[in-house]
Amino acid sequence: MLWLGVVILFIIFVIIVFLCSFIRGEFNFSRVKDNDTLSVEMRALFGLIRYRYVIPIIQFKGFTKGILVKSEIVTKSSSKLKDETKDHITKDKILNVYKQAKEALVHTLNLYDWMKQTLAKVECTDLKWITRIGLGDAPETAITTGAIWGIKSSLLGFSIRYVKLTAKPQIDVIPQYNEKQFSTEFRFAGRIRVWFIVVAGIRLISRAAKVKGGIRTWIQIVLKTRARFKTAS
Repeated sequence: MLWLGVVILFIIFVIIVFLCSFIRGEFNFSRVKDNDTLSVEMRALFGLIRYRYVIPIIQFKGFTKGILVKSEIVTKSSSKLKDETKDHITKDKILNVYKQAKEALVHTLNLYDWMKQTLAKVECTDLKWITRIGLGDAPETAITTGAIWGIKSSLLGFSIRYVKLTAKPQIDVIPQYNEKQFSTEFRFAGRIRVWFIVVAGIRLISRAAKVKGGIRTWIQIVLKTRARFKTAS
């Protein structure tokens, strides 16, 4: 009986530690000349679980084929390539995503409020957005620099309303008066406790259950999303 009690206490301790741990995420985007790179990394269980999704190639192939996206899934070592796929983001695919989002909104009670409650638990631990702009003409460069500053300030103010900002943001627009150039580097890192994710999931299921067909709609959305990722090539 003593060993059984010890085992139960150990299991409870592990569960508590897991629920109190953080899920961390990083989003990076950079554009230098015509080269775009986007990466998303998720970590959980103190780094024991890691998922890194990299998009090194983004090409516009015309209005018919849309945007060609080459993506890579990298293992924990971040050096071994696990999977590589190519996909075209077309107008029809964007419309399908929009329709699914609309269906989720209709079949979930106060989905917008749920999103605000969940985002309020996210902590932004790093925010960096550096842009270099040059148009070859000093007055035009100065005007464009001011406009970009305004856009960044508006977006930052909008984001702070929903997410906890725990780090000092690094925001800058650097004018390049003597050359034509546009490059940008954006980085966002955040974290949320596993406990809040579990609670958010329970609340989402509860809200969907209060609307007729809500659970069925969410199951269909999940299945369609999984099928779309599997058929990407």
